[in-house]
Amino acid sequence: MFGQDYTRLMTRKIRSILLICNNYDSFSLEEDGHIEGQISQDYAELNLSNPPSIDRVESTMEALELLKHQGDRYDLIITMFNVGKLDVFEFARLAKVIVPHTPIVLLSSYSKVIYNHIAKQDKTDIDYVFSWNNSTDLIIAIIKLLEDKMNAEHDVLEMGVRTIMLVEDSVRYYSAYLPILYKLVLRQNNEAVRDALNDEQQFMRKRARPKIMLATCYDEAVELYQKYKSNMLGIISDVGFIIHKGDARATEVIDAGINLCRMIKAENPTLPYLLQSSQESMRSVAEDLGVGFVRKTSKTLIHELSKYISREFAFGDFIVTDPLTGQETARARNLYEFEKLISTMSDESLRYFAGKNYISRWLYSRGLFSIGDSFRNVSVNDDSDLSEIRKLNLRMLHDYRMRQGLGVVARFDPATYNDAIWFSRLGDGSLGGKARGLAFLNHILAKYDLYGKWEDVRVLVPRTLVITTEYFDRFILENGLQYVINSDLGDTEILSEFVASTLPAELTDALRVFIRNVRRPLAVRSSSILEDSYYQPFAGVYSTYMIP
Repeated sequence: MFGQDYTRLMTRKIRSILLICNNYDSFSLEEDGHIEGQISQDYAELNLSNPPSIDRVESTMEALELLKHQGDRYDLIITMFNVGKLDVFEFARLAKVIVPHTPIVLLSSYSKVIYNHIAKQDKTDIDYVFSWNNSTDLIIAIIKLLEDKMNAEHDVLEMGVRTIMLVEDSVRYYSAYLPILYKLVLRQNNEAVRDALNDEQQFMRKRARPKIMLATCYDEAVELYQKYKSNMLGIISDVGFIIHKGDARATEVIDAGINLCRMIKAENPTLPYLLQSSQESMRSVAEDLGVGFVRKTSKTLIHELSKYISREFAFGDFIVTDPLTGQETARARNLYEFEKLISTMSDESLRYFAGKNYISRWLYSRGLFSIGDSFRNVSVNDDSDLSEIRKLNLRMLHDYRMRQGLGVVARFDPATYNDAIWFSRLGDGSLGGKARGLAFLNHILAKYDLYGKWEDVRVLVPRTLVITTEYFDRFILENGLQYVINSDLGDTEILSEFVASTLPAELTDALRVFIRNVRRPLAVRSSSILEDSYYQPFAGVYSTYMIP
């Protein structure tokens, strides 16, 4: 995550949607509520920001007139199937003349008659067809799928973001899968930001979430794989699907997914690959190929899909299990715990995880690309010296964690505070003058990469915890010391009043955690809100208390 400008990720967003649906479809979509409000609520629950606005019109003719005058206003057009005399396919053709780069999505409740009719039409100007499943989860999945597609080339190829490819030509199935996939990815993203040290690192990791690519035919799947294969976390594929985009479902090749799997596995044997089929007989084929399998008609399909993705795509905690019993033996929730886990896991486990690129995959899924690349570049085979590999892994992890803390004013969290956090703040008030000066120096060390500039020398500010003015204000209020501020008491009397008072309980608990992580003499320094200056010297006014 160092040396990259993560503000360049996800620069293209869907901010405004034109929804074409009649009154009945609108009622069906909104389910007695306002769809925009529902999407905003879902965005909040998924920890997403800036939900798009939605404008609704009742017919394709009305939409066409609106696009003629305000076409550049919309980033996405969603149309239901039955929306006026001008059918959706002709509407899409005319709309693309006005707004050629705006994606158009056809959304319809599932009906064999309707979908047989749709299948026979020229859908050249319709980007995607989806089956409405009475949940705004699908709308969010459509938005995120298109945002991923718009940003993929830059974010994946230039910035290192990872991808997951879904290969499925059934509208019903990919309409069901995509909301589940996005919920898993967004949940993983929320987990990954928990050990971010400040708001900026949280922002970076949110933008670095894996992207989902949808291929609806063999040609698309091969094209996406060849383009993004170095950055793929895994693939979920149907067994049978069409070869070329626009082919009739009747021309579906029943083993296209198996051929795709063989081609990819021959080139990338450690890449997770999940085959899905309605036929249970395909399970043995998947086992022979060494890949996962789920039956599409299974009552527990969604659970099995979620379980496979979490395990094989390295989502969630890093879990080590006993190879004989399958029982969990160790778990890491963040990099600090992972470093400790690497130092204690058995040689067999280290060889297994490193050999399958699972460690790098776990790091990639958390948006940690540079350290993921470092682990991926470490080759592990049967002849590898595991003690040297372990030392190398620990050195890379520790160095990365140290660099991650450079230049950062971290929020002090007793649950996650560790040795890589050099400068942290407790509370939301002002840092004070001296602390601000140290924070600036910490920033300069990171900006000019002085940490590792000289061999065997590490340049750092002292480990620092700043108690902000918020806690001073609370201390005054909770102990009823407001009278001291306007009194004529001397310094000795004020000190006596303060010493006789108690600190807020959470401050005391935080200090205990900090002290447990400090192994060197500690200087406790008071400060004013402003720093010294040439014209306003303030040095020597407050005492420094040394704790050996």
